[in-house]
Order: sequence, then C-alpha cells, then structure tokens
Amino acid sequence: MQPKIAIELIVEIVAGVYLTAVVVFLWEHPVTATLLLAVGIGLWVLKYRNKADVVVMLAAALLGTPSEMICVKYGVWTYHAPGLILGVPVWIPLIWASLFCLFRRITLSFTAIADIIWPVTTATSRKIVFGFLIGVILVYYLAVFATITRSIAMVYTVIIFIVGATLGTIGEAICMKVGFWHYHSPYFKAVGMPISLPMAWGLSAVIIGRIAKNWEA
Repeated sequence: MQPKIAIELIVEIVAGVYLTAVVVFLWEHPVTATLLLAVGIGLWVLKYRNKADVVVMLAAALLGTPSEMICVKYGVWTYHAPGLILGVPVWIPLIWASLFCLFRRITLSFTAIADIIWPVTTATSRKIVFGFLIGVILVYYLAVFATITRSIAMVYTVIIFIVGATLGTIGEAICMKVGFWHYHSPYFKAVGMPISLPMAWGLSAVIIGRIAKNWEA
C-alpha cells in the first residue's frame, strides 16, 4: 500500500472514531456536540479544500435532515436527546454532513487500493471479487442491482454502498444501545432495527456520492 493511501486511511479512521465518540458520549449535551462537530467539519475543509467534500456535506445535510424530520413526525422513530428542533437534535445536519463525507473518503481510499491491486480494470480476479460483492448486496436487496448496473463507476458504487450500509448500521446500533433513539416498529425486534436500514444507508451513500462525483477534480 502506498504511504499516502495509508495515511488517508488512518485519518479516516481517526475521523470516524471522533464522530462516534462525540455522538455516543455527548448526545445529551447538544451545544457541546454541535460545537465539536462544527470544529471537525471546519478542520476537514481547511485540510483538504476539496469542492466535492463540501458538496457532499451540503447535499447530505440538506437531504438527510428533512427526511429525519419527516420520519420522526410520522412515528418511524423517536429521539430522546435534549435540544430537539422539529423532533431531531440540533446537530443532525452536521453529523449527516460529516458521515457522508467520511463515507466518500473511505470509498476513494478503497477504490485506490483496488486500482493498485488490479491495475488492469478488466482483470478476471477483479471482476470476480466485485462480482461477489455485488452478489452480497443482491442477496440483501435485489432492488440495488439497478443502481449498480446503471453506474458508470461500478467499483466506486459498490464500495460506497457497502461502506455506507455497514458503518451507518453499526453507528445506529451503537447509538440505540446507549438510548439515543428507538424505532417504533422494528422488523428485527431483537436488535430494534428495521430490515431496510442497511439499504437506506447504502443507497443514501450512493446517491450523495454520485452527486459529489460531478465536483471531483
């Protein structure tokens, strides 16, 4: 692995731990959480000065926040945090912005690693690996097949779907464990989450990631 990619992965891991820590430990302190998330976004933008990152953040915040408000209004889930605005924490736009920017960055790192491992995009082993990953997604939901097969950047789409679905679902599980929110009608009652949750996170990551593609240098 090239040193630059390794450094980027380390930065992304640290950012992920930072975001998780802020939400898990400070969700009951909305002002502090808001300030720390805002500082994190500011430092990220200053470090990378990347238009696509900014577009991802804006798109995620503008699309994610209203959708959460609608879901809360119609009883899909309830937040137990203080400092709610229309049913959602005041810092929700910031966490949406941060998470989906991070999803995109992790995806770019893994895509770069894939290009190093398989410099020839038509390599049989590359097709087998990503064909398998597509198959895993299809097993979960056949509907995602249309999204992937229509994508010009198939590898990018597959990876960002998996990154978003996996990290988003794990993050929700952690937050629910500490009592941040709960779903009213979860399909999997043992874990308290709906069956569609990974799909929702994955497709959201794909949509916002594709928006950012238009702004990449």
